[in-house]
Amino acid sequence: MKIKLTIEQRVVLIAISITAFLIILGLLSPDEKTRIGVISNAFILFAFMLILPLIFLRYQREKAIREMEEKMPAFLRDLVEALNSGLPFHQAIIACSKLDYGELSKEIKKMANQISWGMPVNKALDQFIDRVKSSKKLYMSLKILRESYFTGGDVISTLNSLADSLTQLNEVEREKGSILNQYVILIYAIVFIFVAILVAINRLMIPIFKVSEMPGGEVVGFKSPCSESSNFICEIMAIPAQYLFGIGDPKGMAGYYVSIFFYMSTIIAIACGMVVGEVREGSAIAGL
Repeated sequence: MKIKLTIEQRVVLIAISITAFLIILGLLSPDEKTRIGVISNAFILFAFMLILPLIFLRYQREKAIREMEEKMPAFLRDLVEALNSGLPFHQAIIACSKLDYGELSKEIKKMANQISWGMPVNKALDQFIDRVKSSKKLYMSLKILRESYFTGGDVISTLNSLADSLTQLNEVEREKGSILNQYVILIYAIVFIFVAILVAINRLMIPIFKVSEMPGGEVVGFKSPCSESSNFICEIMAIPAQYLFGIGDPKGMAGYYVSIFFYMSTIIAIACGMVVGEVREGSAIAGL
């Protein structure tokens, strides 16, 4: 039996495989420092390979869902027009699948193909509902669409009312977004101010750090905790200093504190981005 993996599952599998291979290489190294460095970098690489692609895929999915929510009222109105012209329900869906609804067209065409291949309409609708169940708006709209048809009654009136309700809801959400824009700008301003302060601190304090690393400089009171030891945390702290800022001795005092400032600004930016996403889009992932 052939196992079909989703894109997310493939990303996780690739990340785990590469990380396991690097860890094995690190364990085979006779030098302790090399072993610690390889294993530390393997875990860091694993985090980047796992988190960044998954966040990107989740963002793309959220973007597609929002576009489908915007286009759903248009699909319902076109479906009503097709029903008014005398087409049966399944033929109306197939006719609407030829129109352009952006991301929603992919799902409608898939449902229309299933119906044209002989799949019952209720089963095709159920699978459509299952594919977009992450969106409460789409889920409830399609549930109403399904029940209004299979329970009988005035289907056209129900679909018209549903389309009007979705249109009003989309307008309310757009208005909410415009109202919250001022708070979003304030959050972005906080991030930029924080980063500017960190850059200024780095520019002013790095010369002090370098002086304190010279003979007799210890009296200043600065000392890098990684200068005399090598462990997983120190390897992580050395990465920004060495690869982003080009500091010769990443475990020295200048490299250590530059890395601290960099991680502080990164954490603040990520946290504020998640707040913006939750406030404006209703999803923290969208803010990343």
